[in-house]
Amino acid sequence: MPLIALVLVLSSVVLHASWNAIVKSDEDRLVAGWATTAAGAVLGVVLLAVSGLPSSGALAFVTMSGIVHSGYMIALTRAYDFGDLSLVYPIARGVAPVVATAGAAAVFRESLPGPAYMGIGLIALGVLLLGAPRRGAAAPPPERALAWSLLTALTIACYTLIDRQGVRRTSPQSYIGVLFLIDALILSAYVGWRRGTAPWRLVPPGRWGLFALSGAFSLGAYLLVLAALAISRVGYIAALRETSVIIAAWVGWRHLGDQQGPRRLISSGIVAAGLVILVASR
Repeated sequence: MPLIALVLVLSSVVLHASWNAIVKSDEDRLVAGWATTAAGAVLGVVLLAVSGLPSSGALAFVTMSGIVHSGYMIALTRAYDFGDLSLVYPIARGVAPVVATAGAAAVFRESLPGPAYMGIGLIALGVLLLGAPRRGAAAPPPERALAWSLLTALTIACYTLIDRQGVRRTSPQSYIGVLFLIDALILSAYVGWRRGTAPWRLVPPGRWGLFALSGAFSLGAYLLVLAALAISRVGYIAALRETSVIIAAWVGWRHLGDQQGPRRLISSGIVAAGLVILVASR
């Protein structure tokens, strides 16, 4: 793997975990998720100005993906309302590739190689350890956080399968630009309905800079991966991306005060190992 590709994908990993940490750390996570998406949409307009609109063959896919992405952000922010970053992020990112792999096998008739089952087993073990109650802890397991994390994983798997087909029909930059715009429009309507006012009125003036950074991280993470894919093998890039679950667990423990940080860091490492095996085997 070229050194520049390694730098690009690891930078993407850090950016992705970082914008999740920003959303989790806010008091109103739904509004934080909306602001992140809206900031990404502004940057998406810049992409469209440079690359143009996507082809007509990709419009149906990017529309479906935008709808699913809005559901993803809603489920993710709800999961963060009930659970720590070190719990939600590894489960959502860990379960999603398993569901996507099963979906690809069912929809696209992709065969599943033998080592993939070992990867799936490790992911399942890591997720079980993440969701298990701590020994001697009085508090019950965070069932709501687990449920919303699993729903988040389902949305990730769905938009992954949609994007796989849609991005092949147009330029990635055009696809991403329209995707963020559709996502932002749907989330604006949803947040306005839930909060009873325009979402931009709910963002404190002093937080816009941070949310703009979060949106840039969100969009930039995807673009860096695309740049890495252009100069290196897909398997290497996809496997390295999964190390984000370890980074998120570490950030949650060291910077957001997650109480079970060390145990979840180890569990996330097991999930990451399973993801690498699953991706590499394909």
